[in-house]
Amino acid sequence: MTLRDGTVGELVDDTVHELEAASMIEWLSGEGGARTGVEHALGEVELAAPIPDPPSVRDFFAYEGHVAAGFKRRGMDRVPEQWYQQPVFYFTNPASIHGPGEDVRRPSSSRLLDFELEVAAVIDGDGEIGGFTLMNDWSARDVQLGEMAVGLGPAKGKDFATSLGPYLVTPDALPYADGRLTLEARVEVNGQELSRCHAEEMHFTWGELVAHAARDTRLRAGDVLGSGTLTGGCLLELGPLDGERFLEPGDTVALMAGALGRLESRVV
Repeated sequence: MTLRDGTVGELVDDTVHELEAASMIEWLSGEGGARTGVEHALGEVELAAPIPDPPSVRDFFAYEGHVAAGFKRRGMDRVPEQWYQQPVFYFTNPASIHGPGEDVRRPSSSRLLDFELEVAAVIDGDGEIGGFTLMNDWSARDVQLGEMAVGLGPAKGKDFATSLGPYLVTPDALPYADGRLTLEARVEVNGQELSRCHAEEMHFTWGELVAHAARDTRLRAGDVLGSGTLTGGCLLELGPLDGERFLEPGDTVALMAGALGRLESRVV
């Protein structure tokens, strides 16, 4: 985990042990893993995003149920065959990372703000998955729709905020096997549960996502790979709140998934 002051910590039970690493990227690179001897109770620290300033953020589109719902909204009865041939992703903004508990401002150009429940992998110094975290890929649906009508994007419909956290959990501490995470994930808005989703339903494995991201380029320690929205993990699929609206200032969104913790954000 990364504390608000930039300190890197290791969580054991409810105790945070400070590490020598100057940043999480340094720790992912294999340096600074020793404890300094300074400890804190978890309830006494404020957390930042695990990777506050990632080198890059790629967001995949790996859940067939979510993909099908998106294409249906655009008037297409089936998922294009090309989607099944390889994982696809877009680059989003590494300068707009928000941490747990950090407010998210609704873009002034949007009235259709949506959450997206995702899991993200963070790359280590060997180009492999160093850990997993929760990710909320906030989406201004009305802006996104206009952008993608011309065959590009998403861009401004997405790049205003991406929330990560609270923890970065190593694969060996999770139910992770054969490139799949077996986790139930939940979404709450204003304390009301809206959806339960299943991380293992990805069409592609995490190994395939990493290999595709690395093809003809290099991955760096701290690069973030989003899974794409879990099936049933956004209002685009679930329908508007109270049958009539998307997210508005004052709403609080919480994502939860086992050991990955609880990622909560308030819209302002």
